[in-house]
Amino acid sequence: MVDRPIPDEAEGLRAEVLRLKKIVRALMGRAERDMNARRTDFGWFEDTIRLEDQVRARTRELEEAQLHIERINRDLQSAKDRLEREVDERRRANATLEQAMEQLVQTEKLAALGSLVAGVAHELNTPLGNSLTVASALSQMVERFNEQLQAGTLRKQTLVDFVAQCRDAASLVEKNCRRAAELIGNFKQVAVDQTSMRRRRFDLRQAIEEVLSTLQPKLKHTNYSLELAVPPGIELDSFPGPIEQIVANLVNNSLQHGFEGRSEGHIHIAAEVVDNGQILLHYSDDGAGIPDAIAKRVFDPFFTTRLGRGGSGLGLYIVYNLATAALGGTIELTSGVGCGVRFDLRFPRVAPSKG
Repeated sequence: MVDRPIPDEAEGLRAEVLRLKKIVRALMGRAERDMNARRTDFGWFEDTIRLEDQVRARTRELEEAQLHIERINRDLQSAKDRLEREVDERRRANATLEQAMEQLVQTEKLAALGSLVAGVAHELNTPLGNSLTVASALSQMVERFNEQLQAGTLRKQTLVDFVAQCRDAASLVEKNCRRAAELIGNFKQVAVDQTSMRRRRFDLRQAIEEVLSTLQPKLKHTNYSLELAVPPGIELDSFPGPIEQIVANLVNNSLQHGFEGRSEGHIHIAAEVVDNGQILLHYSDDGAGIPDAIAKRVFDPFFTTRLGRGGSGLGLYIVYNLATAALGGTIELTSGVGCGVRFDLRFPRVAPSKG
């Protein structure tokens, strides 16, 4: 026979079980809350680790970018230094080239002046030779006259003839000496103007006549003619040397290129006063002309179609520089094959001041 609990004990047991269940539920709730708390702390830990990894990765990227930028900066600095060295070298090369160009231009000017000297010397042979011939003949006449005078055979007619011969001889000597003095004077004026580049007041026609007189030996004994249609009275305050050298170079260019292989040729030089105190000087010839492809380059330095045949390629380059730099003007070329050439030089009546 089994003993049964009494009702009060059963109620107590049930109450104890309920109490224990509450305790268990409370403990389980606390445990769950602790687990949740532990789980939240671990999540924060994971996020922190992940952020640290991202920071380290980003830092590495930034460090690599910084190194790349530094390499680029070093390359840029190296390129800059190299470029500066190249610029300095080119500047020195340009200065050397400009100096060499200036020396070549001066050499060309001196060569032109030397040719001018040779031409004037050749031209002086005629009046000086004539003067010497007349002086020799006059000396012989004086000797014969003196012999007759000493012998006492001098007649009136002999005296009259002697006086007439002396008058003719004096006239011839004076004429030839005047011509020689004129040539020398023109040469001195042109030489001084071209070598000193001095500024002065002068008559345009007179300046051109002076340089043309020194070029006459090149035209003498040829069928080449030169017409000067510059009116007198055009007074300039400028540099006669450049104008004279421009005319001389253009005439030489016509003789060497325009009339090459031709038995005849004509040069025409004219000038007029245009608006705003400008002078327009026209130069033209009826020679062979210049093809378009060559006409575009005639003012370039060292460009010549006579390489190896005495052409330096500086003649028209000098003309362009003198027209633009010295006279403060412009020069234009009009030409074509078989049409001759025409140069239009425009420059101020009063030259600009040299700074």
